[in-house]
Amino acid sequence: MQKHTNRTIVALVLLAAGVTGGFFVFMGSQQAAAIDAAADDAAARIERMTATAGDIALAQHAYVAPGQPKQPWLERGATLLQQFGQDAVAIRPLLQKGTAAPALDEVDKAFKAIVTVDGKVRDSLQEEQNLLASDLIFSEGHDTAGGLVTALGNLDASARQAFGAQRAAVQRQQWTALGAVAIVWLAGLIALAPLPRSGVRDPGSEDSAVEGSRFESLRLKDRGSRVPDPGLRPPSVDLAEAADICGALARTTDTDALREAIARAATLLEARGIIVWMGAGEELFPALSHGYDERVVERLGPIPRNAANATAEAWRTAQLRTVASNQMFDGALAAPVSGVNGCVGVLTAEVRNGCEDDPAIRAVAAMFAAQLAGIMPAWPAASTTPDTADSTRAAASRG
Repeated sequence: MQKHTNRTIVALVLLAAGVTGGFFVFMGSQQAAAIDAAADDAAARIERMTATAGDIALAQHAYVAPGQPKQPWLERGATLLQQFGQDAVAIRPLLQKGTAAPALDEVDKAFKAIVTVDGKVRDSLQEEQNLLASDLIFSEGHDTAGGLVTALGNLDASARQAFGAQRAAVQRQQWTALGAVAIVWLAGLIALAPLPRSGVRDPGSEDSAVEGSRFESLRLKDRGSRVPDPGLRPPSVDLAEAADICGALARTTDTDALREAIARAATLLEARGIIVWMGAGEELFPALSHGYDERVVERLGPIPRNAANATAEAWRTAQLRTVASNQMFDGALAAPVSGVNGCVGVLTAEVRNGCEDDPAIRAVAAMFAAQLAGIMPAWPAASTTPDTADSTRAAASRG
């Protein structure tokens, strides 16, 4: 009864961990979507502000253009300045924090400078000092307009960097939550794994066995003793290192990083070597290896889908397969690399010390193979039907 209760508690803990992890992933996705929306809004406003800055400079040039009425352009310039100011106020809440804040202050400073120059030009035109107004526009006005455009370019770069940092922080939180859930689930699955029973059971009916156990429990209770609880077996692998390797595989961006993660996986699995096989058509090809000489890997060649070995069987069935060790050879694991498009490859590991029979080692190998599913490129899929030759022979036998 106590053992059943403990298993129920472990199952509830696993369920709670899964729900909590899903909640964190969902909230992270919502935050990432909000960050992307804010980034798009800020980019659109900066682009519009840059276009407005250019229009302001053109309008100021038209103030003193010969043969053109000044009033329409003066009104146009005032409207553009007002529009730029409104966009500057609207964009500030999006960029007031982080590395973009100094660049936003630089834009405000440049905008105040161009407003000051525009005011001086208008005063000169009102006093009919057209020559002075022209000099202000084509000297000080030109410099302030150029400074405003440069400040907007710096603001765009700073905004992209700030939003990128925010999104990266959210992604780190998601991976941390997933890693913690993976560790809890791995520990829970190990705890739920059935333990080997010890002792000799007398042959007889089920009822007599039940009565005998009841009598034994009463006898021990009368003597003031209790049956010792074997407890939970400690995990045989470093779960924190396993989670960290899963995160490294998920963040892999190049071959060197992938090789480093595979090397760490081999150390954790006590593997003499690891080979990642990639499926292409009806054959498996060695795509990446660790612990073996490259010339040895090249001589392996492709493995047909219908081959009678653990690697091909893991590919066909999308289930983990093992090869038992003996006095001459180490054992081996073959974990399918399965994704949304089915099984796309196999992770094989030559393990020492009988680790192929360790549930924790098998579970961690399956986790590493699952992470590889998102890294391996899409190749032509293998068929899911029997070989044509086999089908032909079967039809001939039926005939």
